[in-house]
Amino acid sequence: MNPNALKALSYLMVTIVMVVSGGYFYRTWQQGDPRWYFMILALAIALLLSYNLLTKKRRD
Repeated sequence: MNPNALKALSYLMVTIVMVVSGGYFYRTWQQGDPRWYFMILALAIALLLSYNLLTKKRRD
């Protein structure tokens, strides 16, 4: 598989996991029993993904 396609696919899958985690937190929060680890997971993924997208790779 092409490395660029693999990179794009990994970004897509990480984004899907982030959205599902945030959605599950929101659903449990509405029910009155929030599962905070899903919110922490979604925020951590968002932070790492944005860092990965905004920084340039160093060439050795």
